[in-house]
Amino acid sequence: MKDGRVSVRLRGYLLIETKIGFRLSAYLRTLSCRLTLSEGKDIDFDEVGFTEDLEAEYKFNTMVHGFSASAVTDLASIRNTVAKLRLDYHISFTGHPTEEPDCLELIVPVLRRPTVYGKW
Repeated sequence: MKDGRVSVRLRGYLLIETKIGFRLSAYLRTLSCRLTLSEGKDIDFDEVGFTEDLEAEYKFNTMVHGFSASAVTDLASIRNTVAKLRLDYHISFTGHPTEEPDCLELIVPVLRRPTVYGKW
């Protein structure tokens, strides 16, 4: 960013295993994510979203939705590395208390991209 902070953007897909297709926005109660860099710095994403329409045909009991998230952090720079991505979500079909939030943790690549200002 021009102010010296680092902009972090995630793009990917949510693959939801289910025996029936459903409208994700009708049942997804919460969705948030955090990236933990190898040096221990946590980046909480303030904008997290998904595409309403399926990105691929419903097959093999799997729905595919586009996923994106963005954050701005006070890091001076970022380098190519790996990090831990934690995705917290709560899908509830009935509102019953046994349908609790869940999470997914993955090791993901962090790849530095040039800025629009031409600086690294």
